[in-house]
Amino acid sequence: MSFFTSLTGLNAAVAELGVASNNIANSNTTSFKRSEAKFSDIFASTVSTKASTAFGSGVALREIAQQFSQGGLQLSENVLDLAITGDGFFPMASTDGSALYTRNGSFMLNEDNQIVNDSDYTLQVHPLNLDGTSDFNQAMIPLVVDRNLAAVASTEVSINTKIFDGSTLIGPGDGSIAIDPADPTTYNSSQTLSLFDDAGEPYTVTVFYQKIAEGAAQDDYRVAMYTDVTEAPTNTFNVSFDANGAAIAAIPDQVIAASPVDGRTEDLTISFDLQTHTKPFEIIDQTIDGSPEGKLVNINIEGDGTVMATYSNGIQQLSGRINLASFSAPQGLTQIGDTSYRASGASGTLIHEQPGTSGLGTLVSGATERSNVDLTQELVNLISAQRNFQSNAKAMETSGTLTQTLINMRG
Repeated sequence: MSFFTSLTGLNAAVAELGVASNNIANSNTTSFKRSEAKFSDIFASTVSTKASTAFGSGVALREIAQQFSQGGLQLSENVLDLAITGDGFFPMASTDGSALYTRNGSFMLNEDNQIVNDSDYTLQVHPLNLDGTSDFNQAMIPLVVDRNLAAVASTEVSINTKIFDGSTLIGPGDGSIAIDPADPTTYNSSQTLSLFDDAGEPYTVTVFYQKIAEGAAQDDYRVAMYTDVTEAPTNTFNVSFDANGAAIAAIPDQVIAASPVDGRTEDLTISFDLQTHTKPFEIIDQTIDGSPEGKLVNINIEGDGTVMATYSNGIQQLSGRINLASFSAPQGLTQIGDTSYRASGASGTLIHEQPGTSGLGTLVSGATERSNVDLTQELVNLISAQRNFQSNAKAMETSGTLTQTLINMRG
């Protein structure tokens, strides 16, 4: 009996040595979580055994438990490296599409513009609602950050301009003088719109304002638009202002038709909000859509998981929001290697939430989490396990000697 008891002690010591050795070996593994061997005693008894005279039958390994305490931060120059400060896991998808969870935030952008780790597991996010929030009711998808943005042609322009009501009358007051872009004496003021064609190439539309009539109660202006590839105006209209500077009639939207000459396959619509005032010509606001092709120049990841991409054309785009996964019993997760885990029946309820909410940690960009292994403590555990092994080996030896002595006595 004592031989078996000592044997269980040897097995326990070997398990403890193995756990400590594995912890030490992974002390520099990013986001590695140390394990701890948990033991329970073996107590064999029968109905006839008195509790006061019963003794144990050894020790058994109950479980090897993960310790999910926080590791320190290791700074890096990669903005895609992410560390979680607090609870939570990054939701990932393996190469076969199955759901995995990790705290290893060593990420990169692959050839498909997806955020992945060294094992080519993809970081998963929820689709975005129209207001930019995460739609937690939808299935998760890979986080994609486009390296290139396609050019977008300008199709909508809105102009809010105030014209100087003391402008000089051009001509005799009958509108007989044509606007000539090359002759500043034929117009009072102008504004230039910088636009983009289908290929993202820039072109301009210049709007000219010419005072053609004036009176105590009403001033009249001619408005003409020229593109930089046309010699004649594309659009011309007249507008009248009352004594208060307001347009007497609504100004219809001006449509510059699509033209292969300037590389546009869609119409350009310009809406005007014009007034006159006693101050110099003033452009209050002009809103223009469209953009040239853009290349990715920076990715910014906020502590709440917001991922913003900045492009060479000046556009900032919300690429997604990284949400964290948490489990009610994380010790029940199944280890699969690569510091990754699978959910199991013992890991409890899974939830996904925005970092910094529901008790979850926040994200730090440009950093990864170190292992939580304390080398000093592990060396102490290693020495303790070694002593336990030696002690149980000595007990086995003694048990064997006693057994042999009894056999010899009977012989």
